[in-house]
Amino acid sequence: MDTDRPKTSPTARMLAFLREYAQNFLNSRLMDERRSLPPAAVSDFAEAGLLGLQVPREYGGQALSHADMNTVFTQLGAIDANLGVFCGVHNTLGLAPIMHSASEQVKRDVLPRLVTGRALTTSAISEPGIGSHLRAMSTSATMHPDGSYTINGAKKWISLGGDARYVNVFARLRDESGRRLGITAFLVDNRTPGFGIGPEMLTLGLRAVPQYDLTFRDMRVPGSALLGAEGGGLVTAKAAFMGGRVVLAAMATGAAMRSLELAQRFTRGREVATGPLAENGRIREVLAEAGAGILAVQTLISRIAAWRDAGEDVPEAWYFCAKILGCELGWSAIDTALQVLAARGFLDTSTVGQHFRDYRLFRIFEGSTEAISVYLGSTFIRNPGEFTRLIDRAGPAAPVLKLVDQVEQVGANPPDDAAAQHVHAAVVGELACWALLTMVTSEVEHRSAMHGYTAMWAEDQLRQRLRNALRAPRRHLPGMAEFADHVAGYADLIGDVDQRRWPGEEWRTDPLLR
Repeated sequence: MDTDRPKTSPTARMLAFLREYAQNFLNSRLMDERRSLPPAAVSDFAEAGLLGLQVPREYGGQALSHADMNTVFTQLGAIDANLGVFCGVHNTLGLAPIMHSASEQVKRDVLPRLVTGRALTTSAISEPGIGSHLRAMSTSATMHPDGSYTINGAKKWISLGGDARYVNVFARLRDESGRRLGITAFLVDNRTPGFGIGPEMLTLGLRAVPQYDLTFRDMRVPGSALLGAEGGGLVTAKAAFMGGRVVLAAMATGAAMRSLELAQRFTRGREVATGPLAENGRIREVLAEAGAGILAVQTLISRIAAWRDAGEDVPEAWYFCAKILGCELGWSAIDTALQVLAARGFLDTSTVGQHFRDYRLFRIFEGSTEAISVYLGSTFIRNPGEFTRLIDRAGPAAPVLKLVDQVEQVGANPPDDAAAQHVHAAVVGELACWALLTMVTSEVEHRSAMHGYTAMWAEDQLRQRLRNALRAPRRHLPGMAEFADHVAGYADLIGDVDQRRWPGEEWRTDPLLR
């Protein structure tokens, strides 16, 4: 808790700054409507230290621990998703690869500019046809005898892509003879000839942190642009993604806390047919379950941070678990708060309503829940020993261990059909996440009544999912052609309703003025 932290610590100062900023200088509604951050936000946040959270002090950063960084992002998440994602992208996807993989000279030249807000940074990984599927990347780089590289390709959905001066670009590297050298990362200045910024995507939420298309046409970069080793881009990208996934969970947790806080206030003053809403048993139950989900995720990301701060290696499954359950349970708690607030929650001016739009993306960001669950489940099905080692390291109590054994039982019984295998892998991946969550919550159930309730709730969630997985009959999916024909039949019921009149704004330059 921040009350245990010295008031003069960098983290305490940043928390105090953010709370004062939220109260006196921030208007989230205007940010959302204008699709932009306040003009002073970058310089204000840089002055407060928020643009160099884990950058070493020798470069002007704050050198925060992982636990303290989680605390900062939980606070940011409670205030505004746009500010949280702005800081998250800059600090994790942008700064982390530079800190860990750039040459010392590049660090000395670039990091001071980034932590002081004179420039921003991001990573360009996703592409039009592949999302975050790194191995399907088509952006290419060619190595030249003089040590420089030429990059060609396109990236899509790049947060801060049009605003960041420095972009970590990931590409498939080949030498001049065409020999493949693997995915490689480069630090690129957006002033480099051939660097193109495409249109901004008009998103449902997170409107003040635009997503851009980027293009690279014969973009020549020097050898000093290399981040890490040639062919080492996957390691660099994964490290940035893993850290970013925990940050997303921390932000979603903060937003969920804020949403439940508002819902709880509402119940105290709202009268319904059964009496005060706060005394309604069903409302108490749904709020308690949402609160348990939040506390469970807090416990999970605290465990990951403690391992990282102790210098221990953290298996990637823990990061996937944080991303999946952190973002799913966080958004579920926001949805619960909106439901409890009823019509007031559905107002477009409602804080919870904006959280509902903004944090919906977190279930997709940096790998969708479905994609990661299938990947994680497939990994454990192929290598059951990996799941065993993961559990053995955590050392769960005997009651939890019995449930974990059942998770292994489900994983050991895959179907033959290819489509059903994907479904089965998703189930196993989800069960593995709930097993990890149950383990960490059971360890701290003694801390308070709410911790005890959370441990029981997490165990019950795992038990329910195990019952469904072990007892439910496997359903045969309709064939792809059959389902496509079914959906094509909708046209007979709803007709052709494609809207062909686009917004009537004329943005092109008049030919006579060119």
